[in-house]
Amino acid sequence: MKEEIKDKLRQHAGKILLGGTGALLVLSVVTLGASLLSDGPAASDTQADAVVQKLEGNLGDARAKLATQHTALLVQLLGMDIERVNRDRATGRSLLLSLTDSSASTRTVKEQQVLLDARYGFLDHKSRALTEFVPEWMTATGATKGAGRTYTLADLDIDVSRVQGLNYSCTGVARLDPVRVGPDQNSAAKSEFVVFTYSTSQDGTVTSLDAYRASSKTRDALAAASEEQPSLKPTG
Repeated sequence: MKEEIKDKLRQHAGKILLGGTGALLVLSVVTLGASLLSDGPAASDTQADAVVQKLEGNLGDARAKLATQHTALLVQLLGMDIERVNRDRATGRSLLLSLTDSSASTRTVKEQQVLLDARYGFLDHKSRALTEFVPEWMTATGATKGAGRTYTLADLDIDVSRVQGLNYSCTGVARLDPVRVGPDQNSAAKSEFVVFTYSTSQDGTVTSLDAYRASSKTRDALAAASEEQPSLKPTG
């Protein structure tokens, strides 16, 4: 995919180069014609040669400037690892599901914290994802009273928010809809929204993770916004 983007950019930059030099050529030819006509039939070959040399010089400068811009664009493209972005998005989706699946767990909060701590090396007793998000999520979804509500991931939007050296930071917003079994079960349950951030190293290792459950007020606002004009992207 990255090679295809490179090719398209090269083609696009080539069109810019041809278009820019072509426009300059037309403008310069008009200038040349006006200069010669203003001098009438007595215009000398020396004058014409001087204008042509100037024209060629201007075209050379334009080509060099556009070529420099083209090279700069390609250098920027080389720094955009499309495959890595897609990989990190998939990683973020898995992290989110691991955290939110605790809503249907029969484990206690402490057991769930221990399980996640053992599964992910970047989580520890200081991690807010464990000490704050998991207890609040399990309480809000009824998991602290036994198996709570089951949710399905309805929408997920993950974007790279920062690139620092070889490390990428991503931010995601997810909407999770309650699974309804029968007309009366979970009838009062609403969709939940989770905002989460995480960082990855070049080899795909996750180095940090934070997650926040949206408050009731924020949840209702996000739900209303998503119904009016969906802003979250479906995930496959």
